[in-house]
Amino acid sequence: MIQIGAPFTIYANPAPLLVSRQAAFPGIAASGDGGLVAMFPIGQAFDAADMRSHVCRSDDGGRSWSAPKPMHGGPKGRASETFKPLLLADGRMIATGYVFHRPDALTPIVDPETLELLPMSNRVSWSHDGGHNWTVPRDFTVEGLGRGVGLELSGPAIQTSDGRILAAAPPFHLRAKDQAGWLIESRDGGESWRRLSVFYRAADGATAPWEARLAELAPGLIAVLFWAYDCAGQRNLDNLVVLSGDGGQTFGPAIATGIRAQASGILALGDGGALTIHAHREPPVGLILRRVSLDGDRFTVHEEYPLLAPATEGVDTSGIGAQFGSLKFGQPGLVHTAPGRVLAYWWQIEDGQHVIKGAGILLDGSP
Repeated sequence: MIQIGAPFTIYANPAPLLVSRQAAFPGIAASGDGGLVAMFPIGQAFDAADMRSHVCRSDDGGRSWSAPKPMHGGPKGRASETFKPLLLADGRMIATGYVFHRPDALTPIVDPETLELLPMSNRVSWSHDGGHNWTVPRDFTVEGLGRGVGLELSGPAIQTSDGRILAAAPPFHLRAKDQAGWLIESRDGGESWRRLSVFYRAADGATAPWEARLAELAPGLIAVLFWAYDCAGQRNLDNLVVLSGDGGQTFGPAIATGIRAQASGILALGDGGALTIHAHREPPVGLILRRVSLDGDRFTVHEEYPLLAPATEGVDTSGIGAQFGSLKFGQPGLVHTAPGRVLAYWWQIEDGQHVIKGAGILLDGSP
């Protein structure tokens, strides 16, 4: 049996009566020196133009965290940003993500009438000292993206057993055509990127593979788990997963999970199985942790544990604009903290504030 500890707070605004400091979209990675690095944007509102990436650290396995500080000292400009960190085999850390270019403080990311997104760019940053300091993020391009179009790199990249860095995302737009998921690759530590493959494309091009998450289940065996959204019908579909047996060069057909969730996370357990965590915004509302296995064309759930059951109801799912505008929790993730121990993390609204939460997970047979 898996044991889950009580949820705790990684970050909450320390002075909510004096200033608005809303946090969302966390990513956590090992730092290489025995610690953990958390990265998340903080701004005056959930979609505010001043959402800037911040970093804090834990040196006790996630039980306590330092106060967050800005990730970098580069020019702020009018760009809201989000990044996810990853520890590389050579001891450096890399952070990948994206920024939306904001014309002013009051223009939303998604136009409520046209559903067009603001222009966006993908960016990358490095740390050479365990996540204490980061380079000013710089744009990177992937051939085939249109001007002002970026990849929805909302999840962390992974480094494979053969040293490559992989990241998965769709070219981000809300149209009911030309939806596809790209797997991109870097062979030089994140300096340059290329499209390696298309991991998913529906026959009608209307199903978006959002919030894509990667895991290497065994050497060369790559899994991509994602939120499938029907952009034509404006409805959530079950999460899908695709598998590649050749390191991400080709993928088999999508495998149904039977899990109607949105943003999710996946973590390889080293035995061919995985932990997944899912944000359910339709009944049953909450976060659910699952131990699963993937074998051929089957996604099998072996254990299931409720992790968070918000007092509030789910989001408005009448359309994607309404859904994005009514989120109350999401973007959960999982990271190994020690042998047999995992940290789950996510953002949620608590007492009217957007905060970052975590919970310790003890795997079977762990001390």
